[in-house]
Amino acid sequence: MRQKNDLRFIIKGIIVQVGFVLAAISIFYSSLSEWEPREHWGVLFIYTLLTVFSCFLPVRLSNAVLTVNNAVIFSGILLYGVWVGVWTAVIEALIIAFLVRFNLIKAIVNLGQLLMTIWTVAFLNEWFQSLHVISPLISDLLLAVVYWFVNLILCGLGISYFYKMSWMRAVKEMTRGFTSTYLLLMILAGVGSRLVESYGLVALAPMIIAFFTISYVFLHYYENVQKLQQKVEEVKSFNHKFLTTMAASIDARDHYTSGHSQRVAHWGREIAKQIGMSPEKVEEVYFGGILHDIGKIGIEDEILNKKGKLTPEEYDKIKQHTVIGYEIIKQAGMFHELLPAIRSHHERIDGKGYPDGLVGNEIPLIARILAISDAFDAMVADRPYRKGLPVEEALQEIRRGAGTQFDEELASYFIHVINKLPREELETIIRQNDRSQKPLQDVFR
Repeated sequence: MRQKNDLRFIIKGIIVQVGFVLAAISIFYSSLSEWEPREHWGVLFIYTLLTVFSCFLPVRLSNAVLTVNNAVIFSGILLYGVWVGVWTAVIEALIIAFLVRFNLIKAIVNLGQLLMTIWTVAFLNEWFQSLHVISPLISDLLLAVVYWFVNLILCGLGISYFYKMSWMRAVKEMTRGFTSTYLLLMILAGVGSRLVESYGLVALAPMIIAFFTISYVFLHYYENVQKLQQKVEEVKSFNHKFLTTMAASIDARDHYTSGHSQRVAHWGREIAKQIGMSPEKVEEVYFGGILHDIGKIGIEDEILNKKGKLTPEEYDKIKQHTVIGYEIIKQAGMFHELLPAIRSHHERIDGKGYPDGLVGNEIPLIARILAISDAFDAMVADRPYRKGLPVEEALQEIRRGAGTQFDEELASYFIHVINKLPREELETIIRQNDRSQKPLQDVFR
């Protein structure tokens, strides 16, 4: 697998560092024959000014800074052809080189991908014009999408190489949050080009005002979005501290289960990650683990801390902690998404669990996950009436219960999570806040 990844990286490097550079040189050289500065000095001057202004007035989004110069380049291609696009791209590259820490290879690669985008769009524009069957409005819209798509693919390839990340991840990161704004700017550039074509350079004035207005609006909009996100993060941080404190207060009532909720939450989160749940759902599973035993607040200390084996009547009272916890959170009017974890983490796949006797997929996913992590921690931890099981024996019990007590697929994922952990790390997690401090050989015997 590593050799395969190394080969991909080498191929990607050849494409980016050789292919992009050769493409930049080739496109730049071929466009020189179209440059007639004595006849078009006014066009070059205006597009130089537009490039300078656009580089210093980007549209700031929530997760990116989007340069307006792509719109300037696009309008140049539509009005005058590839040579104006190349001129504008070179001016932009020189400005960026002076504004940021200069890296020759990255600068040329970036210019190369931009020139390939320009050449592709210019070629398609000439082809559309030669067909005489597509209206300028439709062709401009198609070309705007092509510009965005080609630029996205080539930029993603360069970023994935230099930052050693997957190409798909780079593309996803780039598309998230600014695709609609990017396309809006390109469409406005197309409209502006047609206005200039019809009414002359005087039409640039309203278009420049429009771009300034868009930049200003987005700047303030995303500033407010960032402030709101900061508030959300503050609330999340408070919730995390609040829930963790509650879990600690629950566990503190039982000398032998100190840290239990934290460990159940940890294992639940690992299972959720393993099965590919979204970050938001992974967080829900974690918090569900933190609060899963909150109902034990309503159980008498004499039962909760009994040193001998529980009587059937006492065990029935213990089983009520799921319903008590459910009602506490429900009445509190918050953390409703955690209710299934609290109520149903003792349900069984075969329907023999409690409190509702749910069967199979009737049991919410979050509860099926926590049922496994809860059972595992209960097995490996010491209790007043027994010593904790070694890890291998606990995993064997999980295997035996797969399909009856536990979700079979989730049990398999959990066993994989445990087996891939280094022995020392697994010991640290199991002994987290564990006052019994079992020797390592006892845990793994």
